Amino acid sequence: MAVAALTGLFAAGFLNAPQSRAQSQAGPVTSPGFEVASIKPSKPGTRGYSIQPLPGRLTASNTTLKMLIAAAYRVYDFQVSGGPKWLDSDRYDIEGKAQGETSPTKAQLMVMLQKLLADRFSLEFHRETKVLPVYSLEVAKGGPKFQQSKDPEGTPYFRLFQRRQITAQRAPLAFLVETLSQLLGRPALDNTGLTGVFDFKLEWTPDEIQVRSTDTPPPTDENVPSLTAALQEQMGLKLVSQKGPVEMLVVDGAAKASEN
Repeated sequence: MAVAALTGLFAAGFLNAPQSRAQSQAGPVTSPGFEVASIKPSKPGTRGYSIQPLPGRLTASNTTLKMLIAAAYRVYDFQVSGGPKWLDSDRYDIEGKAQGETSPTKAQLMVMLQKLLADRFSLEFHRETKVLPVYSLEVAKGGPKFQQSKDPEGTPYFRLFQRRQITAQRAPLAFLVETLSQLLGRPALDNTGLTGVFDFKLEWTPDEIQVRSTDTPPPTDENVPSLTAALQEQMGLKLVSQKGPVEMLVVDGAAKASEN
């Protein structure tokens, strides 16, 4: 299901459409890779990043290896641990072109990215399941304060603006749950029992529970509530902190890719 627009958190790239996180198998990647792949250090001072699948190719701008691992294996950044210190600091621009005239799917491009990470960055990792803090998204007392879309057949629209406002039309709650996971730095689980697609607007002032961003924060507004308060006041939902199993990708080894 495509999303018309999403900016801010996911930086107009591969993550511009929240999707369920599929689990990929660890181990060597034996599928065909990119026919041509260019890897270069990003220019110092570049702001923002993107990982963008395009017809027949994949581009990445100002990305760390940690970001690339998370994108390739469809996990959140906070599910990637271990590895060298530069895993989350050195930034790269990548251009990968598929073989021939084929137009691989997004999933196929991510498998190609997995192979590139193994071949060019010598990436090795294993999986562990740890019991960590998670958030349960639940309906608050009084019930939900937003409505199902009156036009459910149209194209979903989900936009995050400056990490402090979400506008959604014809969007499933899965989009909100994935965005909350990114914003809060821990998995959010949908325990609302609500199905279908919805129209809603959520506006809040970032506080200490929200993951810090490298972007310059907008001015705070004392009249706008925190994220947890806004969820309850504007949508009739609440976040309940608890613990649960979280799969982690633990990096055992990686090497800096040579420029080409």
